[in-house]
Amino acid sequence: MHLRPIEPADLAAILTDLPRYWGGRDMRALHQPMFARQFADTGLVACRDTDRLGYLLGFVAPTGEGYIHAVAVRDDARGQGLATLLYRRFAEIAAGRGATRLTAITSPSNTGSLGFHAGQGFTATLVADYAGPGADRMLLHRDIDPAPAIEPATPADAGELLTVQRAAYLPEALRYGGRPIPPVVETLDQVLAAIAAGGVLVARAGRRVVGTARATRVGTDGQIGRLIVAPDWQGRGLGTRLLRAAEAALPGVTRYTLFTGHASAANLRLYTRLGYAETHRSTDTAGVELVHLARPAA
Repeated sequence: MHLRPIEPADLAAILTDLPRYWGGRDMRALHQPMFARQFADTGLVACRDTDRLGYLLGFVAPTGEGYIHAVAVRDDARGQGLATLLYRRFAEIAAGRGATRLTAITSPSNTGSLGFHAGQGFTATLVADYAGPGADRMLLHRDIDPAPAIEPATPADAGELLTVQRAAYLPEALRYGGRPIPPVVETLDQVLAAIAAGGVLVARAGRRVVGTARATRVGTDGQIGRLIVAPDWQGRGLGTRLLRAAEAALPGVTRYTLFTGHASAANLRLYTRLGYAETHRSTDTAGVELVHLARPAA
């Protein structure tokens, strides 16, 4: 099973199968197109292959809140912690966009929802007339743990950075038949040299390095490479934050460039979603076909 951003086709499929998620309750009014379009980068769908098992609709408000509008799990996928997983992933995405707390609402009589949110660490407050005269609601709040800090790497990070790099790229190497792709065979001395040259960023959760990226100026291009997220942090929005941080570390360039393997579908989806388009293809030293992408800096 995996979580991914929601798409308009997901919303259409969910509406078609709405009783599987909500029973006899008519909840169509909650499912506005904006949640799969304007707020698609924060909405989530939980899938097993192409089978949609659950979803979360939400957005990050200017108030610093990650607002959870609706969450549902299909009737045959309940009791497996899927709603908790959706909440956890949404919290990580919201934190990456600057949110400091989660917010949701439910009705005072919805004991199931209140119990679930209490188990997730939410505090419930009754607000009279919240949704209009006589429409009281329970306002639910929970603080979000701080998102990983992104900062320049130091020589002391080199060993841990290399460990994270190899752990993240080993599945990529296997995807290409176990070939010795450069990120897997890079040495500690080479990582130290890259850090000394500048432009190496790390994402740090507490004392742990959980991601990295490299930003290098090549003429008028800003070249972004080694965009890496630790396996247990993948899918939480950290890759997007690292990419944007690498772009920000390259002021004055005319465009940003990067590349990835032709079979690395998740990477290609991320880069395309963030405005990158294919420019050409090449082959690396391990014989892997690379897709080069770019986007204008302005």
